[in-house]
Amino acid sequence: MTFHKFLFIAAVALVLAGCSQKYAVTAQDMARTLPMPKTLDDDKTRKDYGICRISVMNVREEPAYEAEMGTQMLMGAICWIIERKGGWSMISSPEGYIAWVTDGSLFFTDYDGAMAWKASPRLIVTAHYTPLLAAPKKGAAQVSDAVRGCIVACTGASGAYYSCRLPDGREAYVAKRDVADCRKYFASQNPDGNDIVSDAKRYMGVPYLWAGSSVKGLDCSGFSQRTYMDCGILLPRNASQQEKCGEAVDISGGWDLLQPGDLLFFGRKRDNGSIGVYHVAIYIGGYQFIHSAGGLVHVNSLLTDQPDYFSGCSNIVSARRILGSENGVWRIINNGWYF
Repeated sequence: MTFHKFLFIAAVALVLAGCSQKYAVTAQDMARTLPMPKTLDDDKTRKDYGICRISVMNVREEPAYEAEMGTQMLMGAICWIIERKGGWSMISSPEGYIAWVTDGSLFFTDYDGAMAWKASPRLIVTAHYTPLLAAPKKGAAQVSDAVRGCIVACTGASGAYYSCRLPDGREAYVAKRDVADCRKYFASQNPDGNDIVSDAKRYMGVPYLWAGSSVKGLDCSGFSQRTYMDCGILLPRNASQQEKCGEAVDISGGWDLLQPGDLLFFGRKRDNGSIGVYHVAIYIGGYQFIHSAGGLVHVNSLLTDQPDYFSGCSNIVSARRILGSENGVWRIINNGWYF
């Protein structure tokens, strides 16, 4: 049986199994997602790995530049290589998203190489943007750009800069003020709702981008995933998948049980009676939420008498509390694709 045939059969089985559920995950979501081992050690038989070598890697649904973009990955993230053809690689991301990337976006390695990258002392970019420079001084030639969430290996220090190595071996320097020790950063993350809200607001005004998962552009679920990842928690990629995570919050009587950091899900009824989730937002308190929609990340109100009321609120179908739950979420410090 070919891998593509396996995906098709698995997707059909999941669709049939999900038809009786009130909130069904879309067939595309299921076809593009497979369970991933929680650590690289769980499956040493996987020979081919890749590490994202550019600041933001576009992940497409088909091996073509004109194909729909499904998500993005950031520099330093490890992925599993499923198939290679014609300058493209089918990959599976740390959260199990399966799609295609250009070979030029990846540094190809094996199991030992992936383990070595994980074991190296690494830095995570905490500034929205920072240049990786050829010399430890302002105005030096740029080796690469980097955005918040990018990861590089730390090789030393020089004044106000760290020397670093990119996944493909390029050497560079990065301003100390723009990065943090990767392991210490994620180990220290124990967010409450206010931390989630504070991080989400850092993305105010960032443009909406379909399938965007970085500060260069965000869609709705890329925004919620990015925010929680900044705070040390890995969520699935799509809104319909995130709606299965955490614990349900009862909104049948209104909004009073919501807490900052809860996720709000918007949906429409399908022909078969199930609800198709199409949008997600982050509740920030005071009957307001923040989301990526209408061109950019911004805040709207749940209250109809407020000038910033969002008309789509009539389509809110559920709310989920991620904080304090282990259902469908991972602490990044405990996730073997990162540590």
